[in-house]
Amino acid sequence: MKKVILAISLSIFTMSIFAQQKLPTTEQVNTFFKSKTYFVLDNNLFGMWNGAIKEAADEYWKITEYAFINPDEFEAKKGNTGASFVMLTDAYFDGQAELGTFTNISVLLGLKGGNINTMPDIAEFPLAYAETEYDEYYYKLGIALIFIQNHLNWVKANPGNADMAVFNHYKNTKEPTKDKVLYLQKKELAPTLLTLENIKKVYSGKVKIVSQEEIEKAIADKDENVLLLHLVAPPKDVDGYLTLKMIVGAADAKLYYFDFHKIKKNKAPGTFLPDDFKAINSQ
Repeated sequence: MKKVILAISLSIFTMSIFAQQKLPTTEQVNTFFKSKTYFVLDNNLFGMWNGAIKEAADEYWKITEYAFINPDEFEAKKGNTGASFVMLTDAYFDGQAELGTFTNISVLLGLKGGNINTMPDIAEFPLAYAETEYDEYYYKLGIALIFIQNHLNWVKANPGNADMAVFNHYKNTKEPTKDKVLYLQKKELAPTLLTLENIKKVYSGKVKIVSQEEIEKAIADKDENVLLLHLVAPPKDVDGYLTLKMIVGAADAKLYYFDFHKIKKNKAPGTFLPDDFKAINSQ
């Protein structure tokens, strides 16, 4: 599978969880909803991507007709303006590559001439920093696809919005979390929050420290009682790198909380922080 390097601005990345340079036009959105969507596989027979994205698409992709294609077929089809493509892309901050490269799952529209770097970007969902091992996030592809579809349906229903309107739509989302169980992995928590006892000091809702397998099961079961943390942070803390934090429903990828912070060693590691718990505690 071919990856794309997209230069993105720091300001837009912090304004939009999709890391888009600009919103798609109404015409592009309408074109997408009429398109056939191709999920681009890769040539790695031993990798996880092909099986994981096939399983996720077959279970969760609902808004367009779809099929799976290999990289050679993508090269042949990418100039088709009636086609859309779901694939992994790499992105970095424009002029600030030292802040790291991110792996996103992206929805692109076909473009005459087939220049992959100028194909219209309809939606993106940040999965991880590029150096993150794939098995750290592949099991959340279903959630990513649901979230992207929710987003595209919202954009279609709310045409003409500027980037800031989309940012406000997500940043101002403050759904109550206390009537559900928040699943967290220990590695996602700040050093002061590694026990339920310490978490209770800053959050009065229900929390369960779980394994990756328990998260996979909650997603597969479409458990409406479970919330998940999607954390995008580098494998090792690097001062100045961003940490993205999203709490979503395991059943429907509904957004309950969204925020980000810059990593400061020993002060703000690339984890879910006490301040995050305090924020959702007041929702």
